[in-house]
Amino acid sequence: MDSFYPVRSGKISELIARQIKDTILSGGMKPGDRLPPERELVGRFRASRISIREALKGLETAGLLTIKPGSGVFVAEVNSKPMSDSLSSILRIRKSSVNELTEARIILEPSIAKLASEKMTAEDLRKLEENIEEASAILQANRSARVKNIEFHLLIAAATHNSVLSLTLKTLLDVLQEMSSEIVDHSPRNLGLSRSSVDYHKKILKAFQEKRLQKVHALMLDHILQVQEGLKQKKY
Repeated sequence: MDSFYPVRSGKISELIARQIKDTILSGGMKPGDRLPPERELVGRFRASRISIREALKGLETAGLLTIKPGSGVFVAEVNSKPMSDSLSSILRIRKSSVNELTEARIILEPSIAKLASEKMTAEDLRKLEENIEEASAILQANRSARVKNIEFHLLIAAATHNSVLSLTLKTLLDVLQEMSSEIVDHSPRNLGLSRSSVDYHKKILKAFQEKRLQKVHALMLDHILQVQEGLKQKKY
């Protein structure tokens, strides 16, 4: 934060936002860190309160800051929601389908699962086991385990210990979850799809436990194709 300096030319709020963004991205401020009070920022940047507020609001919209009235402005935790909201809007404008999103998963997820199988820790395996247990309990109550089933895939991405892959898949699945929400309910058909997903997850988990990389890849591909069959041809 000591790197902040007065802004002199160009659109003031954009220059302020760029300095703050660069400081965050360079590691000068970390998630949870509190920015100086508005009065101090005015002095550091030698800019008006209006320009400071405009810059902070823009960075909040971009997902880099969290503004808490009465508490201050903080560097935001890693959050894919702004990216998924933006991607969702673009896909809806372009009339993309759930089927197209699932095709993207066919390309990405088998390779992600294979990499995860190389890097997976005992703790990663434990989280997958717990997820399957919780999903099975939900299905026992005749309710769709869709949320837990999506979480299973996110846990696999996290097990790659690759933040790029993890965030990319989370964004994709956030969009898919939003776009498919209108066609997924607790009907017998969708309960059947949910149970089938859990069955696949059990097979995938077993392949992870046995460290069978190619088996993990093949099972994930078959699983995504099954999902595609269940959700295909839904247009927006």
